[in-house]
Amino acid sequence: MHVKDLLDDLGIRVKLPQHWYSTDIGIEFEEPKLLQNDEIIRIEAPSGDKRKVIVIDVNDGMSVVTVFSDEKVIGVKYLKNKDDFEYIGKPSELYF
Repeated sequence: MHVKDLLDDLGIRVKLPQHWYSTDIGIEFEEPKLLQNDEIIRIEAPSGDKRKVIVIDVNDGMSVVTVFSDEKVIGVKYLKNKDDFEYIGKPSELYF
């Protein structure tokens, strides 16, 4: 599944950079819940003992993260340019 498929399933129409639409989110958003749909779009889905969250801010970037039961967050924030992204959180902290 890609971000575009998820947005289509939720009936959300928004103009985004093409590489955001084509971001692969796997099958972890089978039961999505739309939490916010205004200047910022927030979609969440349960995934075992953690949550998967997508936050889309057209002016800032699109974040795809995993929130663990202890509230640690890891993921990636995609920016306007195709090759620009930032890591969110430190995956190494999850294994202490």
